[in-house]
Amino acid sequence: MDAKTHNTGAIGGAREQVIEPATSFRITLPFSERRVLLFVGDALLVNVVVVAALYLWTCVGERAFDSSFVRARWYWFPVLTILWWFLACLGDLYDVRTASNRLEITQRIGLVGGSLLLVYLAAYFLLPRDALPRLFFLFFVAIALIGVLLWRWAYATVFTLPPFRHRVLIAGAGWAGHTIAQVLAGYSNADYHVVGFVDDDPEKQEATVVDLPVLGTSRDLLALVRAQQVDEVVMAITHHMQGELFQALMDCRAAGVHVTRMPVLYEQLTRRVPVEHVEQGWVVESMNDLPTLHRPAQWVKRVLDVLLGLLGALIFLCLLPFLALAITLDCPGPIFYRQVRLGLGGRPYRMFKLRTMVPDAEEEGHARWARPDDERITRVGRILRKTRLDELPQVFNVLRGEMSIVGPRPERPEFIAQLQEQVPFYRTRLVVKPGLTGWAQIHYGYGNTVEDALIKLQYDLYYIRHWSLWMELYVLFKTVGVVLRFGGI
Repeated sequence: MDAKTHNTGAIGGAREQVIEPATSFRITLPFSERRVLLFVGDALLVNVVVVAALYLWTCVGERAFDSSFVRARWYWFPVLTILWWFLACLGDLYDVRTASNRLEITQRIGLVGGSLLLVYLAAYFLLPRDALPRLFFLFFVAIALIGVLLWRWAYATVFTLPPFRHRVLIAGAGWAGHTIAQVLAGYSNADYHVVGFVDDDPEKQEATVVDLPVLGTSRDLLALVRAQQVDEVVMAITHHMQGELFQALMDCRAAGVHVTRMPVLYEQLTRRVPVEHVEQGWVVESMNDLPTLHRPAQWVKRVLDVLLGLLGALIFLCLLPFLALAITLDCPGPIFYRQVRLGLGGRPYRMFKLRTMVPDAEEEGHARWARPDDERITRVGRILRKTRLDELPQVFNVLRGEMSIVGPRPERPEFIAQLQEQVPFYRTRLVVKPGLTGWAQIHYGYGNTVEDALIKLQYDLYYIRHWSLWMELYVLFKTVGVVLRFGGI
């Protein structure tokens, strides 16, 4: 058999399919192992930087740099490694999806560097003068940022080369296959390379979908996987799977090729649940045994809510006189705005906000979504929305147990009644308390359309399915970034 041609008639097909083989030299490194590589690489580099910073510190202080000097300060190695890991995780530096994007990685390393400087400033002003070697810490920050940046650029350069790219074949060229192919296209120049589709529909043979070829049918699957050196087969079948396709997928798995359902890969890549491509049974099953519904998790979440709610209430009470004066001078009327929202299980409650619109903003009481250029928003109201200060009074809803600090955005009953008719599984977001901030809010801007509501629901369901204390801290960290860059509406 010719290396560049595979006769599909040999495996049951009548036509001949020309298959261009992958590059002969390939290094298959799963994404989980790439993440470990990033962790280990950062740790090794940080420890080298600690040594370099100690050396520069001795040069400035005219001390002797020797093994005893380093051993006496051994604790800086684990402390700074753990600190770097913690801040790097919050900054998404171990997200393999973006680790090959040099521009994005540079921005995230800058964010981690800013966080390290904040730690330094806090220690500088709060700790006694001799409690922290300040020059050593400054040397560490400067060298670590440059060193990690160079190391991550090297990683991004190497792992975007063809031998390292993850080769994918999609089983199913329908709507689900089209969707996952579009998502993967965003990574095709870096981590992913989609070789094409297989589909049993005769009308799709030798066609192209999203500029990708349909290479054959399920009978050709194993041969295509071998010829194209495929690392992963994505199962994008929304209807009942035929026995021949099932057997072909099992043969691929036996050959060591990873087989993934389309919703699972979609979640991994986008951090959203593809609600349009899952059935009711999948949603019901995915809602079982949720971490966020376990009683210990609810206790931890409630303790965090109370602590942060009390801190938020203290900050709000300090700012209230100035905010109230600004709101009144700009547009006379009430300081606060109360509105009915639906909480846990669809129970209504009254949510508190600072008023950002003119009085009687909704004519005849008809609910209207706010828009970025909404003429009803006052001048001070725009600033409050950009900084999200208008939502600070919701900390009292949090303390009353009606809301959580992190959760899906609280929505009005009128909009929920409308959206649940148009967006599949929309009411599933009500299985947890709404939040002052949330997974959808940090990943997606304010939405005022049904399409926006669908995307935000995808984020909300991902948060509900994958909740953890770490995710809670991550959302809070990202929310601070949104506030500082005026990312509200």
